[in-house]
Amino acid sequence: MAAFQSYGGVYGEDGRAIRWSCYATCPVYEVRPFGEPLPPPPRGRRWVMKARNGRDSLQVAVLVDEPASDFSQMLTQISPAPAV
Repeated sequence: MAAFQSYGGVYGEDGRAIRWSCYATCPVYEVRPFGEPLPPPPRGRRWVMKARNGRDSLQVAVLVDEPASDFSQMLTQISPAPAV
């Protein structure tokens, strides 16, 4: 299995910024809570549903490269970005 790498970013929702971060064994371009409307994936990428590791079993949608099939992610966090 590949080594875990750190990934993170911000996306906009209802006029506010949402920050996400995780460690994964393949490149992760975005993470969103499962159940939200997801934007169409860019060409060559796809959304996959994964269980978030941690205190609860919240499902998350993870945007990865299309060929990625078996990967692990951990320490996934999704939270409002602080106001600047």
